[in-house]
Order: sequence, then C-alpha cells, then structure tokens
Amino acid sequence: MNPLYNLLITPIYLCIIYFVIAPFFANRWTNKFTRKYFWWGLHAKMFGAIFFCLIYQFYYGGGDTTAYFKQGSVIVDAFLKSPKIGFEVFTYNSQYFSGESIQYLSKISFKSSTSTWIVTKITGLINLLTLKSFYSTALFFALWSFLGSWKLVQLFSAKYKEHYKYVCWAILFIPSCIFWSSGIIKEAITTGGIGFFTYYFARIAYNKEFSTKNFSVLFICFYIIKLVKGATIFMLFPCLAFWVFLYYYSRLNALLRYSSTTIIILSIPLILYFLAPKLDEYVENNEEFVAAQSTISGFQSDHGGKWREARGGHGGGKASTYHLSSAGDLSLLGMMKSFPEAIHFTLFRPFPWETTKVVQLMGAGESFAFLLITLYIFFKVGIWKTLKQTVKDPNLGFLLSYALLFGFIAGYISFNYGVLGRFKTPMMPFYTLFLVIHYQYSIKKTSRKRINNFKVSRRR
Repeated sequence: MNPLYNLLITPIYLCIIYFVIAPFFANRWTNKFTRKYFWWGLHAKMFGAIFFCLIYQFYYGGGDTTAYFKQGSVIVDAFLKSPKIGFEVFTYNSQYFSGESIQYLSKISFKSSTSTWIVTKITGLINLLTLKSFYSTALFFALWSFLGSWKLVQLFSAKYKEHYKYVCWAILFIPSCIFWSSGIIKEAITTGGIGFFTYYFARIAYNKEFSTKNFSVLFICFYIIKLVKGATIFMLFPCLAFWVFLYYYSRLNALLRYSSTTIIILSIPLILYFLAPKLDEYVENNEEFVAAQSTISGFQSDHGGKWREARGGHGGGKASTYHLSSAGDLSLLGMMKSFPEAIHFTLFRPFPWETTKVVQLMGAGESFAFLLITLYIFFKVGIWKTLKQTVKDPNLGFLLSYALLFGFIAGYISFNYGVLGRFKTPMMPFYTLFLVIHYQYSIKKTSRKRINNFKVSRRR
C-alpha cells in the first residue's frame, strides 16, 4: 500500500471510471432530470472511497479492509507465479490443494470463513485488474455500491416523479453510507446487491417482466449477498412479501379491503392465543434458531465484551461499546423485548455527548439529525396519520418494515457503536426514503390546504 504508488495508479482508474464506465450507465439509467444527481452521487462515492482508505491507512493503522486487500493480493501473486497455482488458490475448498499452493494459502487466514473468503476472492480479482492498488480497488467497490444504490433511485423516482430530488438526496447522500459502503468492505457489496435485487424484484413482481436477465440478476445478487452477509438478504424476503401484499391489497375494492382488514384484526388474538405457546416451543428447539443464538452470542461478546473495552478501539482511545437492558436473554421472548431498544440504538445512537473520539462525531451528528427529523415528521404529520399513510402506500410499508427488521438485528448483535455504524449501512437509505416520502406527503397536504383557503377567501 505504498502511498506514492497509489498516487500514480489511482488517477488512471478514476479516469477509466469517469470516462468509460460511468458514461455507459449514465446514458442508459438516467434522464434529463436525474442525470446531474447520478454524477453528484458518483463524486460522493469516489470521494468516500478515497477518504475511507486514508482513514484506515493513516488513522486506524489497518483493519478488515487492509486485511482483505493484503490477502487478496496473495491471490494475485499466485496467479502471477502460475495461472494453475492461482486458480488452485482461488478455488480452494480445504479438501484438495497441492504443495505449490500451500505457500500462498498459508498467508490467507480469511479462507477459514465463507463470508470473509468470498470478499477476499472478490478483492483478489479486482486487485488483478488494478495492479494491486489499494485505493483503485476501493474505487471499484464504491462503484458497485453506487450503481446498486442508483437502481433504488430509478425505482422510487419513477414512483414519486414530482419529488425525484428528495429521492436522490435520501438514497445517495447519507454521510455514513458514503463512508461505510465505499471501501473494501462487506457493506459495499451488500449495499449494491440489495439495490439491484430490490429493483429487479419490482420489475418482476409489478411490471410482469419475466425475462431471463431479471431472474439472472436476482439469482446472482442473492448468491453473492448470501455468501457475504446472509442476514442482509434473508431479512429482505419477508419485507418484499409484505410489499407485494400491501400492493395488491390496496388494489382491492373498498368492501373487500375493509372486510379482509376486519377478519385479520379479529383473527390476530385467536392466532396468538392458540399458536404462541407452540410457536415459542418450536422456535426455541429449532436447530437453526439454536445456531443463530450461538452466532448472536458470539457477536455480542466479541463487539461488546470487557476484553474489547480493555483493548480499546481503532485509532486508540476507549472502545465505544453499548449494552441492551435485556442483554444475555437470547430466548425468543427476550429478543422481542429488545426490539424497540435495539432499533433505538440503530437509528438514533450514539448521541453527540456519548462519543469518545472525534471520528465518531460524524455518526453521532447524523444519528441525532435522524432523531430530530423523525420527531418532526411525527409531530407535523401525526403518529396515527403516519401509520395510516404507511399502510396506505405499499412503498412506505416496505421501506419501514426493512428498516425496522434490519435495524433490530443490527442493534441487537453489534454492542459497539463503530460496528453498528457499519452494519446498518444497507438499511439507512430505506429509512431515509421512508421519512422523505412522508415529508413530501405533508408538503402536498399543506399546499392543498393553502389552495383551498385561497379559493375560499376569493369567494368571500
């Protein structure tokens, strides 16, 4: 990661992105209204990638991102030695490998985990193209993340054409997302993948475009995200199902809609009374749930344990740990009790006065801003009207459901503000868009009231 080498190589790949790759997508995915936001968003991402690398190289002094780069470079070295050895290292599966590849595999500790190994292999492939330039490789991770985010812009700007500016700002310009999804890191991969998956799912579900291309993109994105961070995509599935339900529910005539709503509301107490005890017993004894409990316990002890507080955080100073009031209770009921608190930590913490480092102030300021904006929306629109509009507009129901479900998991397992800021990155555009759409609804209603009052005053 020689600074001088990166200083010479990185501008070359910036030119390739700006003059070859980006124009290709801009000409196909933008119109005269959104084109400037495409380029502004790309500028933000490229800046975020370089800033991310600078922070990890010179402030933190290393971390996951530098480890991915260095171990990915080992794969490049193997290919340069011999394509056969390189292919053997790249396709390593712990069952067969020759003596020639051992000298390279022994330098790759991330091969022991599926998620870290797939990120290392992706990094290795990009390193091969960027001549092992740390900053250039980060630029391509950022580009993937940006293109996936832009698919969300395409999707929702088409649904809210009058307010496309709000949609662009909500998705592309969240400071923490610009930083945390723009480097050699899992969140860059998952953020881009979630954007592509959501867009092409909507094309299939609502536009009835059952093309090979759409299904192929869905499968590829699902496979990659599942390997990198499976919870990110698995939590999306029930939210997509809820989105489809609300969409077709809203298209029913008034009689069917109200009658089905009444049946659902009356059925909930009966379902809970008869199924809750059995459901709790089934879930608690389920092998996958037990495995999930073990994983969650490992995350909590790793990110929020006493050893981490004693060791300190990246860049020196005190580790920024937190704990939930129900920490340690990994039962289904315990998790449900933690739901509101975990979401609170994900969306609105840390507060500015809880930060222990200057670099944390950005995240703390952003979280505090989201708290103020959320309170503003609730007070301006009203909590009941907000909930009513969320159910009425299927898009809002989808956005909120994913934000809450993902927010709960991120807040429940992180136990460290630094880790939490990174984990919640794929979810933040969804929550921001939820707030922005509610804001544009409130503006529309205010404008209507002013027009009506103006008409009444003119009659008088």
